[in-house]
Amino acid sequence: MKSSGESVALPVPGRERITEIDVARGLALFLTVLGHVLLSSGVWFGWIFSFHMPAFFFLSGMTFRPEKAGSFGAFVRGRLRKRIVPYFAAIAAGTAVCMLRPDYREVLFQFDWKYLLTWAFYYAQPKELYVGQVWFLAALFFAEILAYGWLRLFRGRNLLVRGYSLLLIAWLGTQIRGIDPYLPWGERLPWKLDTAIVAFVFLLFGYYASELHLLERFRKYAWLCGPLCAYLNYCFGVRFLGSTNMCDCVYVSAEYYYTAAFLGIIALLSCAVILRESRFWQFCGRNSLIMFIVQTFAIYLVLDAVTAVTGVKYTPMRDIPGDAFALAVSIAAFIIMAGFAVVWNRCRGRVEQMRRPDFFPCRSRGKNKNL
Repeated sequence: MKSSGESVALPVPGRERITEIDVARGLALFLTVLGHVLLSSGVWFGWIFSFHMPAFFFLSGMTFRPEKAGSFGAFVRGRLRKRIVPYFAAIAAGTAVCMLRPDYREVLFQFDWKYLLTWAFYYAQPKELYVGQVWFLAALFFAEILAYGWLRLFRGRNLLVRGYSLLLIAWLGTQIRGIDPYLPWGERLPWKLDTAIVAFVFLLFGYYASELHLLERFRKYAWLCGPLCAYLNYCFGVRFLGSTNMCDCVYVSAEYYYTAAFLGIIALLSCAVILRESRFWQFCGRNSLIMFIVQTFAIYLVLDAVTAVTGVKYTPMRDIPGDAFALAVSIAAFIIMAGFAVVWNRCRGRVEQMRRPDFFPCRSRGKNKNL
């Protein structure tokens, strides 16, 4: 029997995987691909950019479990392994692909190496490597660090204190680029720290949505909330707010931005509830990271095929001839991404199988013989 003064670590209960979160990630990923193909001056582009990246941070918050890590050091080590290691792996893979393809290599060599290294290793937004979207991992890393600290500091505080602190952080996040002229070096804060502040807000709301089981309570209203919130998101986003870009901290108006983003997230979750039985969207959600990383390569692969057939070269977000063409390119690219994810999973499964001690019979027999 343990003495009364000895602390006992209680196990943290696990949670079942929520299907709607996987489906929502898959849908958000497709919207991301479509948004990276559409003309940047179009209405659909503005609509997608009003909520698609906030949705990823919100969904990450719904699976955020800092209590499982224990100490702060263990938490940081876990986040480094899950966020920063894939970030550098994506940069290495993107560089390798660009070196292998002459047309990609030619574009890359047009830029100064100092410029490329600064954007990849200081601003955490790789340029000209076709993996620029991995800035999300850097922003998510620091958003999770901020969320861990905030929860440690404010978890037991009065509801008003927590609410006002979160409102202040949310407002500061939309104004953070105002300090850029006063920075001693560089164009903006390093490693997406500026983006991470707003990302932290969406992550924390997703965390509390999960803690309060809001998704379970919301399911029966999905058919009603989906169309209504999508329309209101368009009003507060595209009509009242204009173009936004979370990556570059372009928010215009804080109150309109957060309103439009949360309405878009609710509309996305409504669609996820309706499509929760779809195995395709579940698969895409479960493999959203690897598909997210390879999306630009998939888009350009489709456009290269279009150029080979038609002789016309198109550039995403600049000279795409219409929304229907952008949708077709996005669907084709998404199919390629899903196919890559299938191959990726099979390779990973094979590697994990090879790591098992009983995979090589002769090795196992040798060990048993020595025993």
